[in-house]
Amino acid sequence: MKFFSIASLGLLLVVATAFPASEFKREKGENSVIRNKPTRASSGKTAGQISYLIKEVFEMRKELCKNDETCIKSHVAVSENHLNLPKMTEKDGCFQTGYNRDNYLVQITSGLLEFQVYLRYIRNKFQEGKNKDRAEHVQFSSKALIEILKQEVKDPNKIVFPSPTANIHLLAKLESQNDWQKVMTMQLILSNFENFLQFTLRAVRKA
Repeated sequence: MKFFSIASLGLLLVVATAFPASEFKREKGENSVIRNKPTRASSGKTAGQISYLIKEVFEMRKELCKNDETCIKSHVAVSENHLNLPKMTEKDGCFQTGYNRDNYLVQITSGLLEFQVYLRYIRNKFQEGKNKDRAEHVQFSSKALIEILKQEVKDPNKIVFPSPTANIHLLAKLESQNDWQKVMTMQLILSNFENFLQFTLRAVRKA
């Protein structure tokens, strides 16, 4: 049985208090939860969780690039044909007046779920040292963020869950790359994940 580090357990306690039970109302006679619009305080805690993830991902990119500024700022010129990285852009409408809040929550949550297989791949590549701990914390925190956002989605059935079989094939394909390709792929994944989180943060703050 795998145990998380004390730091990870501490993070779980922080996340667990991000949305107190008193912020949700339960219908009488039913177990369903009425998901309300988050308070300013709860939105702030979610934004803090996302900001933490962005910082950790950036630190991982720095380590991967050996602090080379050109590498860090590059968009990594490798083929994305074998990847299906979730993306968010201005065209998605999350930042426009009259946007559908539930739609963007579904999109964000589904995207974070898609990223899990890529984060698992990166975690497995780091065998020791700070990067291994950081990679574990990033995946652990992203899963905690998913659980937080799920509470805000009115219809959880709209959330798209990745296919386990497809994930197995994807991991096998990633593992078949040579060492240079693996490093470039990891940089690409982290760069795209950071961008996704930046858009997520903007959307959460707008809410």
